[in-house]
Amino acid sequence: MSLPVFPAEEGGAWPLWDEFVKVHLQEDGRIIDHDAGAISTSEGQSYALFFSVVADDRSRFEKILKWTVDNLAQGDMKTHLPAWKWGKSAEGEWKVLDGNSASDADMWIAYALFQAAQLWRQPQYEELAQALLHNIAGHEVADLPGLGNMLLPGPYGFALDAGRWRLNPSYLPVQLLRYFSAVDKTGPWADILHNTRRMIAATSMQGIVPDWVLYGADRGFYRDAEKGTYSSYDAIRVYLWWAMLNQRDPVYMALRPYVSGAPEFSPGNNRLPERIHVQTGKGEGVAPPGFSGALAPYRFVMFRYRSVIPASLGQDAGYYNHVLSLFGYGWLENRFRFNPDGSLAAGRNR
Repeated sequence: MSLPVFPAEEGGAWPLWDEFVKVHLQEDGRIIDHDAGAISTSEGQSYALFFSVVADDRSRFEKILKWTVDNLAQGDMKTHLPAWKWGKSAEGEWKVLDGNSASDADMWIAYALFQAAQLWRQPQYEELAQALLHNIAGHEVADLPGLGNMLLPGPYGFALDAGRWRLNPSYLPVQLLRYFSAVDKTGPWADILHNTRRMIAATSMQGIVPDWVLYGADRGFYRDAEKGTYSSYDAIRVYLWWAMLNQRDPVYMALRPYVSGAPEFSPGNNRLPERIHVQTGKGEGVAPPGFSGALAPYRFVMFRYRSVIPASLGQDAGYYNHVLSLFGYGWLENRFRFNPDGSLAAGRNR
C-alpha cells in the first residue's frame, strides 16, 4: 500500500519552521527551551539540524552545528559525544549542566550530517557523521546477555542492578537504524534494529507502547514499573516514527499490531489524552497541541485522515510542541519522506 504524494505548493515557505526559528533559535545557533529555564539540549540541536536539512537551510545548519560542537562537544565532535544539557548554573555561569550524552540526539545529529553531506555535497559532514556513529557504538551501545547489541539512552545511568537495563523505545527510529546499517555495515545497527522490533512487540500492551521499558538477563523485555506505567511524552514519538516509516520497510507491517491499540488516537477524538495507562488503556489528562502534530502521520496512514495543518502554533506553544509539530505536519505536507533504505527523500522545498 503506497501513500499519495501531496502536490507541492508554489514557493518553499514553511511557516512552522519560520515560527520555530523566531521563537527558539538564537542567532549563534543555540536552540532554547524557554519553558525549561532557557536550557539547551542535544535533542533540540539535533532536531533543528534535521529540520534545517529539510528546509534546505544551509546557513542555519552550519550555525546550529557549530554551536553544538563548540558548547556540547568540547569543540570536537569526532572525539566527544555531545553533552545533553546546557544552561545557566546556580552560580550564574552558562555551561554544560549535565555531561551525560543522549543517544537519540546523537543519532539524529549523525543522520542530519549524513543527509547534509549528500544534499550540499560536503564530504566533511559525512566524515563527522561516521566518527559520531563510531562513538555512539563505543559508548552508548551495550551487548545485553541473551539479546545482543542494544542502544542505551546514554552512557551512564541506564545499566541498573541485578543484570537489568532501562531502555526507551522512542530513542530508536527504525528509519535511522536502517540507514546506519547501510552506511556502516560493520556496526551494530542491524542488530539494534532487529532488537528494537522485538522490544516494542514484547512490551506493547493492547497496542499501547510504554514510555520506558526494562530488559533483564533472566526475563527479557518487560514493562518498567517505575517509568513505564504510561504511554505519554516519550512514547508519542514511537507512533510518529512508525507512521513516517517507509511502508516498504518490512518493519512497518511487523510493528503495526503493536502501535494500533489506542482508540483515543482516532480522528474523531479531538481531545487527546496526555497519557494512556499501558495496562488498562485508559486515557488521562489533556494532551498538549504537539501531540496532534505528532499523530498527524499516524492518523493519515491508519485512517486516511489528513489533519488540518495550522499556520502557527503561537509563540507560547513551547519547544516540544513545536518540534513534534514540525515532524508530523512537515511529513504530512510532503516536506520530507524516508526512502526504504532510511535515507531522506527530497520534499517540496527542493
